[in-house]
Amino acid sequence: MSDYTGRHRPPTRAERRALERHRRLPKSLTPAHALPTAAAVALALTAAGATAAQSSPFIEGATSGAAAAITGPGETKDSGTAALLADPALADTAREEARDTVREDSGLTERRQQASATVAEGQGRHQERQRAARSEARQELAADKAEKKAEQRSAGGSGTAAADTDDSSAETSESGWVAPLDDAVFTSPYGHRWGRLHAGQDYAAAIGTPLKAMGAGTVIGAGPMSGYGTYIDIEFEDGTVSRYGHLSSVSASVGQTVAAGDVVALSGNTGRSTGPHLHLEIRPGGGEPIDPAPWLAERGIG
Repeated sequence: MSDYTGRHRPPTRAERRALERHRRLPKSLTPAHALPTAAAVALALTAAGATAAQSSPFIEGATSGAAAAITGPGETKDSGTAALLADPALADTAREEARDTVREDSGLTERRQQASATVAEGQGRHQERQRAARSEARQELAADKAEKKAEQRSAGGSGTAAADTDDSSAETSESGWVAPLDDAVFTSPYGHRWGRLHAGQDYAAAIGTPLKAMGAGTVIGAGPMSGYGTYIDIEFEDGTVSRYGHLSSVSASVGQTVAAGDVVALSGNTGRSTGPHLHLEIRPGGGEPIDPAPWLAERGIG
């Protein structure tokens, strides 16, 4: 068959097939086989690297040392691993450590509970000591009054009527102070609690209980105040200011002059309060609050 096809004659089918066979690449060089061949080369290189690593004396020494540490002399790696996993002493040790952890957690919880109980007990004893101190101060004040009366009687001689009159006037001047409410039930002292200063004393009082001015003075403040709810401030003649807080209402106005025993407000549960009560503060000179207990005891209204 001649390669000459003529100028105008198209190639025949047989000629086209023969031409395609001459131009076709080898099968190993086609895209379908080139990629697997590259993967085979990479796999071969990886296998060669693994073989080199396994034959390294450093790796072999480290592996054999680790195996010897686990299995011990005279044992194979497989038998040493199985013995380690099946060792009952190891399981007992793990269980004992778990029990120790549980006991430690339980002991910590018990110690916390004991500490909380100790703190509460200490606070109770502290409040009881404060009550005892206030009671002792009142008893001492009463004894001083009785002693003064006895001295006045002895100084009066036979003038019994005059002495009685003097006693009466002395009693009237000393009783110029009155308790803020009748039958007061003390519930909370002055001092720090829950991370803040409780700057006064609390007395249980149902909402609407009449509250009286403790002495003669002037109302210098009244109305709502953050934390106190509704409040009233009375300044006494010596400059001391009393503050009543958590009130339901105020019956005296700012600038009004009041006498001891005048009803100036009604107790309530306003502001930062957990229940109906009277919050009483004493502020000498209108400054920072002090513990009211000694101040009240000096005036016989603790």
